[in-house]
Amino acid sequence: MIGIPFDGPEKIRPVANDRARYRAMEDRIFAHYRAGRHAEGAALARTAYADLPDWRADLAHMAACLLVKDGRPAEAYAEMAAALAAGAWWHRRILVEDDDLAPLRELPDFAELVATAHDRAVAAASQARPPLVRRPLGEPVGVLVALHGAGEDADDAAGAWASAVDVGWLLLAVESTQRNTPTYRSWPEHEVAVRDVEAALANLTPAERALPLVSAGFSAGGRVAIRWALAGPAVAFIAMAPAIDSEQVDASLAGAAVRRELSGHVVLGSEDGDVRDGALAAVATSREIGLVCVLDEVAGLGHAFPENFADRLPKLLASARNKGKEAGAPSAPVKSAD
Repeated sequence: MIGIPFDGPEKIRPVANDRARYRAMEDRIFAHYRAGRHAEGAALARTAYADLPDWRADLAHMAACLLVKDGRPAEAYAEMAAALAAGAWWHRRILVEDDDLAPLRELPDFAELVATAHDRAVAAASQARPPLVRRPLGEPVGVLVALHGAGEDADDAAGAWASAVDVGWLLLAVESTQRNTPTYRSWPEHEVAVRDVEAALANLTPAERALPLVSAGFSAGGRVAIRWALAGPAVAFIAMAPAIDSEQVDASLAGAAVRRELSGHVVLGSEDGDVRDGALAAVATSREIGLVCVLDEVAGLGHAFPENFADRLPKLLASARNKGKEAGAPSAPVKSAD
């Protein structure tokens, strides 16, 4: 039996420099994983617990995966149980869908660990953070709904899309309620993502909600921005490195989207090995179903924002206000330098 006291969901809001240190550590651990150095990777993850306590759940999950790969499932389970006892939790999906953890599912106490961890995840999801609202000095010309990428939060979205406010747009940065761990948010279930966005819009005044609306997002947030825009009410979408494929572009919504002149702009790095193939296929499908979808390929850029994105965004928004009529639907991508 796992008997673990719990005082409620952790209220973690990591500072930026801590997150940068965690990501550097994560890269080192994954390098061991890819190289087959499972014991070394697990040991490295364990050494980071004290220095990165907010990421105990993430580090323990990685350590457990590596321990299983190293042929030590009982030790892997003990690692996760210890993290759970320290207040960590995980959403059920990463415990039961991660192939690396498959051997743990045969252990007698693992089902109870999953249940306890998932209860905490559900409790944390019920404590939604209000969106960040950034209003321009004068009357706004429109509303930009900005969605963060996986592993990020509303603060990241507000920072990345901040230059919209300088050119008169109201910026609404939405935070996903879907978390795999206390620190890892994403948008895996689209219906839940839509509820999060609609709940965030309720924080605006009726007059603000009546303004032209553009959906925007990075990576997983870019996928939601595109799919939500297809269903309305956005007049345009701006997707930065969207984690999407052609099957997620709902052709059944195309007719209504085309009639209301929905347009889109996808910015994609030429060296983005994470999402490039799927995003290109999604752009092609969008055009096939009749949407105006401009593809801006940034030379040399990986899975990230261009360094000059703050300067690019006002131009993208100006195009979006006109529903892409000036840009049209080019037969070839727009090529640009970072």
